[in-house]
Amino acid sequence: MESPSVIDNTPFPMSVFAMMLFGLSDMLDSGQHDNINFETIKAHIHRGDLFDYLKTINGGYFASNFFDSMPKFKIWYTKKIAENCAAMEGRERRKYGIERKGLCLLVSYTAEILQHCEDIDCTPLQ
Repeated sequence: MESPSVIDNTPFPMSVFAMMLFGLSDMLDSGQHDNINFETIKAHIHRGDLFDYLKTINGGYFASNFFDSMPKFKIWYTKKIAENCAAMEGRERRKYGIERKGLCLLVSYTAEILQHCEDIDCTPLQ
């Protein structure tokens, strides 16, 4: 595994985050994952197997398996989401207006990353 400093400084285009949100939207729209709660998602974040979990519960695919060839992003994203978990613990309802659905929590955490846009390559594609 690469050192955290390399991962922290890796820029990712906005299209990668769009694919993350498309994958989560697909899962939410299906209605098949409404029973996944915050605790379940947080457990997989802390274990570092979030992407594998999302694929498993979604019939073997997530976001058209776009992330299968992006190990750096998966590590970086999971780290950022874990930071959001720690920072927002118990305040999700107040900050994001959600309190039950784990996939909604991931949408909110992804939006939080985009809001800060610190490590993301935000230059438009040409």
